[in-house]
Amino acid sequence: MADNRITAWETFKLNLSRINWRDFLLCMFAPMLILEICSMMGVPLTGVYIALSWLILVAAISLITLRTVSMFAIITFIMILTQTIAAFLAPQHPFFTLVPSLDSTILGLIFIGSMLRPRPFVMSLVGKETIERTEAKFGKSKFFFKAWFDINIVWGMFYVLQGLLISYTIALHVGTGKLLDFLMGWPAVLVLLYFSVDYPQRYWTKHWDKMKIEIEAAQQYESRESPA
Repeated sequence: MADNRITAWETFKLNLSRINWRDFLLCMFAPMLILEICSMMGVPLTGVYIALSWLILVAAISLITLRTVSMFAIITFIMILTQTIAAFLAPQHPFFTLVPSLDSTILGLIFIGSMLRPRPFVMSLVGKETIERTEAKFGKSKFFFKAWFDINIVWGMFYVLQGLLISYTIALHVGTGKLLDFLMGWPAVLVLLYFSVDYPQRYWTKHWDKMKIEIEAAQQYESRESPA
């Protein structure tokens, strides 16, 4: 029984190589890097134009060629938009320095709100092939989606708490708040992505016996219902 469990797990396990790195690098890391470089060169507005143009181009190509909407592009667009609004409005009133923290709060609410859907938002951040392959094997068990809902709520709560923490820090010291905003940006996403591919392995392995019973029962039911 144990040997079968290990063999089965090795067949479909998630690991870092199956993260959607292409989407992450093109739709999050690259545009944020463009912003940082242009900001260092003293042309932050030009960086916004280039980053947004890059985002739109990559997202359009992904939609046309792969028929998928880039979730990283949506996240990055919200981040750039809020940062740009803050840069323009902050000189008019100190309150607007808090605008960058809104991107984290908005993203957190998107994750939490997706809990009302059958497929939580976080499933869109992992490679499509990986999700389809694992769902084909595990989708008949409630534990398959339970793992993803657990991951999704961690992402949601992280971003909501991040927004609150950044707002509080900026209120105390703007420079420190901006530094914290950067550190809790895409570097934190890498940590969350690792958690997103590591947690299912541990969760499904822990509940494998119950999952196997549910999957086999569903397969037996489908075989009886299918026409001879």
